[in-house]
Amino acid sequence: MIKKWEVAPSPSEKNPARHKFLIKGEMRDIFLVVKKLGAICSRPEKMTGGFDFVIYLSKLEPDTLVKIKALASELSAPAENTPPRDASAPGGRVLEIESFETPRPKIRTSPDESVRIPAAGPAGPAPQEKPEEASPPVLKTPKTESDRRMSFVPSASARIKTEAAKPEDKTKEAAAPQASPAPAVPSRHKARWPVELPLVPTHSFQTLVSGSHNRFAHAAAMAVVENPGVMYNPLLIFGVPGTGKTHFVHAVSYGLSSSIGQNNIFVTDGIKLSRGVDLAVKDGTISTLSDVLAKAKVLIIDDIHLLMLTETNKKYISTWLNEFMTGNKQIVLTSVFPPKSLGGLEEAVGFQFTQGWVVDLKLPAPQAYKVILDQLLQGMEVKLSEDELGAIFVSRSVPFGEAIRALAAMKKLERFTSGAVPAFSHAQLLDMLLGFSETASGGALTDSEYKPASAWKPSSSGSWFKWGIFYPKGMEREARYALYRTHERSVQLGLKMDWEQLFMEEYNPDELYGVPFKVGDFSGGKSANGVIILGPQPTSALGAQEAEFRHITMKILESFQIRGAWVGSGQIKSPAVYARVLMDLM
Repeated sequence: MIKKWEVAPSPSEKNPARHKFLIKGEMRDIFLVVKKLGAICSRPEKMTGGFDFVIYLSKLEPDTLVKIKALASELSAPAENTPPRDASAPGGRVLEIESFETPRPKIRTSPDESVRIPAAGPAGPAPQEKPEEASPPVLKTPKTESDRRMSFVPSASARIKTEAAKPEDKTKEAAAPQASPAPAVPSRHKARWPVELPLVPTHSFQTLVSGSHNRFAHAAAMAVVENPGVMYNPLLIFGVPGTGKTHFVHAVSYGLSSSIGQNNIFVTDGIKLSRGVDLAVKDGTISTLSDVLAKAKVLIIDDIHLLMLTETNKKYISTWLNEFMTGNKQIVLTSVFPPKSLGGLEEAVGFQFTQGWVVDLKLPAPQAYKVILDQLLQGMEVKLSEDELGAIFVSRSVPFGEAIRALAAMKKLERFTSGAVPAFSHAQLLDMLLGFSETASGGALTDSEYKPASAWKPSSSGSWFKWGIFYPKGMEREARYALYRTHERSVQLGLKMDWEQLFMEEYNPDELYGVPFKVGDFSGGKSANGVIILGPQPTSALGAQEAEFRHITMKILESFQIRGAWVGSGQIKSPAVYARVLMDLM
């Protein structure tokens, strides 16, 4: 409800037609005002005194004033025994209204609820027009109880709505003395399950290449760093894998740590948080985790779509999220999927992720892509010519996540082959891992090709390497062949290593829900430190969504601190794949 408002001239050096729109009201009303007034609005700013927010208007024309009065009438309710200042606009007044024709670049706002684009304030950068949203595919609603917990994208029917947490007693909060940042709590580092994400030093704003693909997210993230908990709260950043969501998570954390201290920032991801709560309840340490969250001023959750909600953990997660909002403490979230796909998860956790600001990340244009790649190569001391860079990465538009993993594997392979004569160039090492010069060798596995694999037995010794393999139903032969080729490739590379084969486990490639979580749970239960995944057949249900299946499975294994390696079902004859498997698992 808007309790009162005013509009008054507020000219600036660059724009003498500027006005200020002062509002005393609630945050949800401010969002509606910005949405209705559109391009002429600046980003709302928090203020003190008689009003809660100020929005700068680039100019004030008669139709704008009509909109303001209509909004005020719709959102205002006259206080008891207090007559409105203006009969046509309850609770509001307009001071010295004039009309100016000073032009201002227009900003297109998103027509749907999934993206809200903050307009830049007078001192901020001028946002560019937002490109069309490219959303990842949305999977169907799970039908069984086990499916509900294990779905890729939580749906409304898959969750039980929880009661929203009661708002925190603000009088007690106001009475609490201001204390200096608390020292690190030992339990944050000694928990059996690491709930917090370790930060990556190279993922900062200084190394983040800004462009049209991430300009709005960059502006919103910087605003969060400057004024946490004020306007962009919660901030939800979404985009397909490889667009830089995790880089933003770490950059925001590092940016905030300089002003409020790292001990006041809690960084986690969907898997770590949900599983961490379950284990904390089981171990009797949930009160310690609750204390840590209560003291934090910023909560950052990467991959919110991977929350594994259970009857045990959802009440805690719901309470923490709502307490952060009622306490005006900052929340930052990321998701692979667009907001419209998170409705079921919002309902289940009793918290609306999209109640603040939502911005998306796009894949960068070729020029920006090359700039970012050049930066990666310099940071990792990789030597590639312009032609090699173009042939290996640029022409194939390799996602950045894949490129980083390939370069990291290449550096590892370089160490293992350092004694080779002549020495391999970085381009040659990448070819050994990516196989871009290999002759295609697809087709079904023949009996003659499988014969050596059928006679080979994995080691059962007490090797430090403890690996397992998951394969699609009906492809045990291909799985055994993949294990044999991994062993043979290690011999060819001079590694001469063995591993303890913990398990060979099949999965149903036509089961849309739950497979990634089952992979993580099963592997963790077997104490594996490495897992090979044989990808689903292209004709299967999971095969049609292999990219999403692979991304989520690898994220889950990473959260379990288990190394994962992927062998596409059409790549089992490729020598490069097995060199990559070895580097990924070692």
